[in-house]
Amino acid sequence: MVAVQDEHPHPRPLFTERRVEIPFSLPSSSRDGCIVGTLTSPSLHHDPHPLRQAVLIVHGFGGHRNYCYQKLLAHALACELGLYSLRFDFRNCGESAEIVDNEGKGRTLDEDVRDLCDVAGYLKTVCKLEILAIVGHSRGVIASLTYAAHHAPQIPYLINCSSRFRAHKIVDKARAANPRWSEDGGYWASGVARHLSRERVFIPAAETLSLSTPDMRRIVTELASAGAEFLCVYGANDVSDFVEDAASYANLLGRRNTLRLIKHADHNFYAVEHEKRVNFNPVVVEYIVEWLSSAQRQARFADRSEQVLVWSRWKELDGVVNFRDIGGLNVGISAEMDVRYMRTDYIFRSATLKSLSTDGIASLHDDLGITKIFDLRSTHECAKDGVYSLPPTIIRVHCPFADNQDESIGASASALLAAGGDDAYVDKYTGFLRTGRGAFRMVFEHILNAPEEPFLVHCTAGKDRTGVLVALLLLAAGVDADATAR
Repeated sequence: MVAVQDEHPHPRPLFTERRVEIPFSLPSSSRDGCIVGTLTSPSLHHDPHPLRQAVLIVHGFGGHRNYCYQKLLAHALACELGLYSLRFDFRNCGESAEIVDNEGKGRTLDEDVRDLCDVAGYLKTVCKLEILAIVGHSRGVIASLTYAAHHAPQIPYLINCSSRFRAHKIVDKARAANPRWSEDGGYWASGVARHLSRERVFIPAAETLSLSTPDMRRIVTELASAGAEFLCVYGANDVSDFVEDAASYANLLGRRNTLRLIKHADHNFYAVEHEKRVNFNPVVVEYIVEWLSSAQRQARFADRSEQVLVWSRWKELDGVVNFRDIGGLNVGISAEMDVRYMRTDYIFRSATLKSLSTDGIASLHDDLGITKIFDLRSTHECAKDGVYSLPPTIIRVHCPFADNQDESIGASASALLAAGGDDAYVDKYTGFLRTGRGAFRMVFEHILNAPEEPFLVHCTAGKDRTGVLVALLLLAAGVDADATAR
């Protein structure tokens, strides 16, 4: 284990690293060994309430877990964002096991995806970490996106460095190395990272063909529809026509994609200027860390939310605060590549209606068309704050969570913060998932039985109980988890 420290009068490690050996799943095409990786952990003092989120860092063809930007990125993620990361060697690469029992097909795409399943399982079950993002390089991106589409579409952030969109063009690399690669059963590649050295390795034709077959348009569309965002980082001086692949990702994904081109950089983000080798990998790290920062994630979410439709989420209702329409958020992309949005003017949320004015009551029905109001306050809160009057055209449904408790913000906020801050809120909201089941059922049954009758949900502040219920509604509609949380 390696501990790195700063120059504080009482030095504390900024992050720690340890080599990990991850068993591969059985039955396996490897007999002996394991998948070798490096787990980088942020220092505990970085964040008093660590979210325990991890970034999976994936290398490409002929590489290993410490080439290009991978090691530098792991350190920056820990120091600057407080994120864990795991970078590893695919089997047949670096220090990991040999692939021997797959009929001589080599390191196929299926083998890469199997390794990703094992590594992701290790992060989740052994390390108890949630995968926030996958960073892939070149061939590793094809494997990562294939893995995500088939096994983990809930991962919100996918980062593509120097990868193909037109996977079939991978055959060109084999043909350039050996024009008779198909007849000869493969080609020889030099400089492949193996056992801490560089080796000349035979690449079977079956391995190349497996990488050339994925339909990246379909895979990327499925992931975007599930809510994923993409960052694409390419060297403008990459060999062949990789920049055209970058454009293909950008054109397909639109607002769900951020493109960064690094002038003069090649496929591995190096360049030769004035007869000197220039390393642009720190720039790659800077782009990725900035893009994954909470501030940037929040800004992208706000930007997408503001420009969804010509429509305002916030509504004016006389005598009521925190009143909004929860519709309009992106719920993915259809098979025809049409962007879909959550329905507007149907579900509303707010704080208590105890000060609702006569004009406000008229607006509820005449302007917003609301026919039912779900009041989540406890009986104690209703007795204390009063029950508002409504016209006969609007039905109030009293559906408290824990009916014998005062869950108003004034009664709970100070106690929650004193009990443990953010962690206490997590416990509180998790509890709401149990105590609020009756209310959840009533609201979902209304949606099922009265899809054309707009309704309002509120508690006292319109923040905690209302927020948990609204989160369930957003998730059910297809809004991605990160957007729901924000």
